[in-house]
Amino acid sequence: MTVARSRSTSARPRSHLETEPLLPKEKVKPNPLPKAQLAVIYAIKLTLPIAYTQALPYYNVLIGKLAASEGADTGYYSGVAHSVASVAQFTSMFFWGRVSDSWGRIPVIFLGTSMSAFFTLGFGLTDSLAGLILNRLLGGFFQGITGAIHSVVGELCDETNESIAFPLYDIVSAVGFVIGPLIGGTFENPAKQWPDVFSHPIWERYPYLLPCLISSTLSLVAALLSIFVLEETLPGKRKRLVVDEEPVVAATSSDATTDIPEEDVKPHSVKQLLSIPVLRAVFASSSALGFAGSSFNSGFILMAYTPLEQGGLALSPSQIGRALSGMGAVSIPLKLCMPVLLQRFGTLNVFDFSMLAWSACFLSMPLASLIAQASIGTTTPIDGLVNKYREGSALEWASVALTLFLSRLGCLAFSIIMILTRDHTPGHASLGTANGLAELAQSLAAAVGPTVISSLFAISAKKHLLGGYMWVVFMLILSGFGSWMVKQIRKYRD
Repeated sequence: MTVARSRSTSARPRSHLETEPLLPKEKVKPNPLPKAQLAVIYAIKLTLPIAYTQALPYYNVLIGKLAASEGADTGYYSGVAHSVASVAQFTSMFFWGRVSDSWGRIPVIFLGTSMSAFFTLGFGLTDSLAGLILNRLLGGFFQGITGAIHSVVGELCDETNESIAFPLYDIVSAVGFVIGPLIGGTFENPAKQWPDVFSHPIWERYPYLLPCLISSTLSLVAALLSIFVLEETLPGKRKRLVVDEEPVVAATSSDATTDIPEEDVKPHSVKQLLSIPVLRAVFASSSALGFAGSSFNSGFILMAYTPLEQGGLALSPSQIGRALSGMGAVSIPLKLCMPVLLQRFGTLNVFDFSMLAWSACFLSMPLASLIAQASIGTTTPIDGLVNKYREGSALEWASVALTLFLSRLGCLAFSIIMILTRDHTPGHASLGTANGLAELAQSLAAAVGPTVISSLFAISAKKHLLGGYMWVVFMLILSGFGSWMVKQIRKYRD
């Protein structure tokens, strides 16, 4: 292959989008992906969830230690620390996306990953509550570079191979959420676990420095990869891309105006992007998806803990842990199947199916509770049975498994949102901003979801509204909105 990202590819023609059939008659052979560049951006993406989640196993222990030394409340400051990190991250997503459209992807990614390394290491050296909260705030701010990373993936692929690139990207992120807690749980307090090796006083003074050091080192390596290996993909600043492992000369800033369409060089403003109906529909779908995903995560755990007579499952923490672990295990093979599904049925058809899966998921949740109640022969307490943790019948666990499986089908939509954002953004130069807006819409809704679902769950159970399942009706309406937005995307796109 002698030309990387030709003019027609840069403009990303959408003829296949406009005529996408339910069952395509002809399969389009995917163009070769720049494997080396994708491997680098995947490695960079991997470090972000690792840096964030490595602290989870000892997070509250550290805060409790610092709070006790200052006579403060552990639970309150734990919530504050989590909140400032989340707020800083999702409010900075649009900013970093916009900056990447002006300065380039590499400067933003390098700054974000290097500062992530700095604040992750600083977290392990924190010895005050104020310092910890400030660390979480600044660290969260620099974690908001995901929009720029999404954009690189979008610029390294095209419509023929995006169904392969984006699902793999999503799997990499999931792996990061597995590795991070393992690092934190395994290497915390090394002076106690391996006193012969970690005998220096610094390991006793800062018992969580080692997992932070490991995670920050990974982030630093990612920062170096972004500078020395990753190629700039922003049109107008692009020098060369690697396709089939061969370096290929592409457009530079000097000939950008002749080889690259103007829309791929000059980024659109936020107002211009929001004026595009199909993009507004994509952002609204992203918001509905974020709300559904976060509401399920919170709602399922809440329902699992709740006594049977209040519409719950009365499961023990270990039972819930096993259920969630199984859910995570199912997620990976489903995502591996996505390239085949997207190529076979089309992006919007699979997205529509995933959004419908959320409706089925929320509808199945009360079914699991009703089966659990029937398994003890009553819907009211007998000798306090329903207030105790139970093993549950095979049918009950089958219903729980169905609910969790449906939620994983719904989560396939998170990968597709990135594809839809890429396909409907007018020009590569605006991808950072568009991804930032999609991430912002998703994160804002995800932040609100747990509060709404927990409040509705409590009110429904306490006042026995609609049999205690009023919250299900609300979630079905919200899921229906998400499905309706898919139809709007199809309408405006066509």
